[in-house]
Amino acid sequence: MILLVGATVRTLMESAVGSGFEVMGIDFFGDIDSCWQGKTISLSRDCNLQATVTNLLKVAEIMGAQGLVYAAGPENHPDKLRYWEQRGELLGNGTTVLQNVRNPWKMKKALEDLQITGEIQAKMPEFYSIKDWRKADKEHSWLLKPLNRGGGHGIIKLPGGAANESLTSILPDRDNYIIQEYIEGIPVSATFLANGREAVLLGSSRQLTSISEKAWMKANTYTYIGNIVPLNIQNISISISYTKEVTSIIQHLTTTFGLRGINTLDLIINSKGTWILELNPRWSGSVELIEKHLGKNLFSHHLAACAGKSFDSTEFSTSLTPTAESSRNTKYWGKEIIYSSSSFQVMERAELELRSLYHDGIRDIPMAGTEIQKGQPICTVIASGRTEQACVQSLQAKSEWIRTIWGG
Repeated sequence: MILLVGATVRTLMESAVGSGFEVMGIDFFGDIDSCWQGKTISLSRDCNLQATVTNLLKVAEIMGAQGLVYAAGPENHPDKLRYWEQRGELLGNGTTVLQNVRNPWKMKKALEDLQITGEIQAKMPEFYSIKDWRKADKEHSWLLKPLNRGGGHGIIKLPGGAANESLTSILPDRDNYIIQEYIEGIPVSATFLANGREAVLLGSSRQLTSISEKAWMKANTYTYIGNIVPLNIQNISISISYTKEVTSIIQHLTTTFGLRGINTLDLIINSKGTWILELNPRWSGSVELIEKHLGKNLFSHHLAACAGKSFDSTEFSTSLTPTAESSRNTKYWGKEIIYSSSSFQVMERAELELRSLYHDGIRDIPMAGTEIQKGQPICTVIASGRTEQACVQSLQAKSEWIRTIWGG
């Protein structure tokens, strides 16, 4: 049996079970559809523990398993993964890899080394530590960004002037933050498979950060909400091939850091080029859409790549970025996380109704009795369409529909 651990493991559970593996999940929520795939432990409901990465991995240590695969959360706490690494049971990037690739200064150095070769024009936005930051260019906007969180949580746009000093002075741990230049453009995720020596781009997605226009969400516009696959950049004029440049980057980062398994590179695309934000060295939320686009589960490929096995890159060939001609035959897939605009308790529903919701593309279905606070996720909706716009419209319709069901 393999343990799947993270803030939420539903997508991992579906891919693993669909690939024929026996797995057990440990996450913050223990959603109904995760439990349909196999035993899923909720920290709060089943263990009466606070939802933290430390508690996730403490519970994991008392479970017997052949190995551990992590989703979002543990990559920001590599020291907590040493138990599994020392036993040879960590099925993902190792602790040293995580420490290096999540360090923005080391990422910047790696990209600069590749720029010297002339293969890429992409670079990272300007950034500083809190103590070194001086706002030299008054025309720039700046973001305060935590280094030990994911999903856009905790990122805020600095107001400017004296308020910046006031805000940064009250941070609990200034060393865990950077101040990064704000770049306008399309937020993109590039998902790839790596075995430490070579990498193949599996697909790219447009990140969704502001589908919802609810007033309560406007303060959290950098929070991850979902994705659209495949990436459509036909209307963006860029000076270099996106696929060629990103392929060069992921290959270089793989050999530089020794990346293994499925990883996701977050970036911004605009008319001036490509801007690298960070690398998520683990299974990400967008992978389930990549799987739908490719028509295959990727869990077994993740395990094989983590073991350093070679792969046939042609097995994953598909339309990564649709052209005007290919887009006529492209099916778009999207997901949106539905956040609650009010606090409520989830009511009991018949399993037949819940199965029907799942069939209609509702995921991460909360257990009856779950207390959902304002601003917390209710569930996820998945939709498809023959155009990107049709896919987004379908997501919006499902979002409105699901709110009438749960009232959040």
